[in-house]
Amino acid sequence: MKSTAYLLGGLIICGILIVVLIFRVLNLENRVRSYGEPNGARIAPIQESLKRVQADLATAKELASGLGEYMTTIQLHAGKLWFAAKVGNWELAAYELHELEETMEAVKKLNVEKNGVKISNVMDAVRQTQIAQLQKSIKQKNQTEFQNAYDETLSACNGCHAESGHKFIQIIRPSAPPVTNQKWELSAK
Repeated sequence: MKSTAYLLGGLIICGILIVVLIFRVLNLENRVRSYGEPNGARIAPIQESLKRVQADLATAKELASGLGEYMTTIQLHAGKLWFAAKVGNWELAAYELHELEETMEAVKKLNVEKNGVKISNVMDAVRQTQIAQLQKSIKQKNQTEFQNAYDETLSACNGCHAESGHKFIQIIRPSAPPVTNQKWELSAK
């Protein structure tokens, strides 16, 4: 009898707990719904803002310079570098080499791959080898070393063009200054 009373008491307590838990769950559901409604109203403007930012980013990507534009800039600085060194204007040569490096760094950031060739890796390799040789020859003001390093740089560029499916682009030593409105020789002091 005592065990039946305990069992009945335990069932009543369990029943009460179940009823209390049901009310708690229903109450929590209502609270969750009420929290969701204001958040939904707050999320809509954030989602709209995100869409505008994504559209702006897409527009910026469309307007940004591509690999071809950077390569043309590299070619311009390489031509100016050649003519500065040719007349022994080593300060201008160092400046143009620095501009060339900056442009190569910008190319690296594009993270472009052409026909399996990661252009960023090529830019790193050329900067560590050929550009370093050009820097050394400019510091030493050594015309012969400069010409050798310059030719090796052109060879590296043309090798990359061939490997990346652009073998029709072959860069050579310039025969005429790339701009006609710049004086290459240093003025006598």
